[in-house]
Amino acid sequence: MAVLMYVFWVVLNGRITWEIAWIGVAVVALAMFFLCACCEWSLKKEWGLYRCVPRMIAYSGVMLWEILKANLALAKVVYHERPEPIVRTVHTKLKTRLGRLILANSITLTPGTITLSLRGDEIKIHCLTPEMAEGLDHTVFEKRLEKIEEALHG
Repeated sequence: MAVLMYVFWVVLNGRITWEIAWIGVAVVALAMFFLCACCEWSLKKEWGLYRCVPRMIAYSGVMLWEILKANLALAKVVYHERPEPIVRTVHTKLKTRLGRLILANSITLTPGTITLSLRGDEIKIHCLTPEMAEGLDHTVFEKRLEKIEEALHG
């Protein structure tokens, strides 16, 4: 968070000088003090966020790969087969609300599947074919998000 705030400070200033750099350090330090005092933020959470950056980048790569694979599968269904839509309900092991929300949105971003509802740990998904519904029980998205949650929350 502190690094992002500092980068934002530099971008808003449009140039970097020693004076702007040191004032930015002071402003970010005050903002971090405020976050720790008033918003239940801690340096432990800050460090956990930095540790998760490589995992988040890896998740983005997995997401792009799964979108590519789903595009090819969807093209095959559209041009050579007949779609047989199915609605499937799956339960997730993710603990945080944000993790479940990211999982639901990742499923929606993958062609051929749309998240219809998210209630607690239950996700209702519309799939274009039964084959697309087969691998939804414990997806690669969920496995990666579990690792990110573990790093953030211990």
